[in-house]
Amino acid sequence: MILIPIRTKLIKEGDDLPNIILSSLRKNKLKLKNGDILLIASKVVSVVEGRIVKLKDVTPSLKAKEIAKEIDLDERQVELILNHSEKIYGKVHKALLTLKNGFLIANAGIDKSNCKPDEIILWPKNPQESAEKLRKEIFKRTKKRVGIVIVDSRTTPLRWGTIGLALGFAGFHPIKDYRFKKDIFGNTLQITLQNLIDDLACAAHLLMGEAREKIPIVLARDVPVKFSSKINVNSVFIPPDKCLYMKVLEEKQI
Repeated sequence: MILIPIRTKLIKEGDDLPNIILSSLRKNKLKLKNGDILLIASKVVSVVEGRIVKLKDVTPSLKAKEIAKEIDLDERQVELILNHSEKIYGKVHKALLTLKNGFLIANAGIDKSNCKPDEIILWPKNPQESAEKLRKEIFKRTKKRVGIVIVDSRTTPLRWGTIGLALGFAGFHPIKDYRFKKDIFGNTLQITLQNLIDDLACAAHLLMGEAREKIPIVLARDVPVKFSSKINVNSVFIPPDKCLYMKVLEEKQI
């Protein structure tokens, strides 16, 4: 498997993202092949889709002000987090633990990095739709059948640092099922599923970085996945009542 980081120009609201992807590949003397996977930073998808909020336009509530003082975060950002979270489970310095679009994520994915000081950026409105739209548009322009993964970063329990997270995906099956297969000693695996899209998101995140790298695209080639235009989007999500973490957290909502 090969992963190639792709630098781009500064991407702005309303830009033609498929064109930027393809022109950036050409500048790097790369041509898409059937079976390639394009991993795209969620931030540029959000920017193109206009998911930018001017902080001066946000009026914080009393609850937002109280939480902001407690966790040392801009009260306007806290207001947006409250408005865009389905549930809130806890808080630490600078962060709220939230449920957003079926993801357990800090601050509902709302981020002040890589935007102007008076702005803040929300997640894409529907990352899954964004991924599928990109896949179809790339095929329309190139006739190449590729996969798409929209990548953000997240933290994991009891670990410092961020890793990759796939917000949306298209073009290939996201899960490899090992249940009922034998291991090297003949033991039958009972519950093991491999999450391919988050594995890929982590690999891309390593190349994209978190600050001034200007690498919002990673081209992945020769990836061991099964391609298909028809995929089960919900196959990567665990129902809350079967999730090891959520069974505990559901009792501790703020």
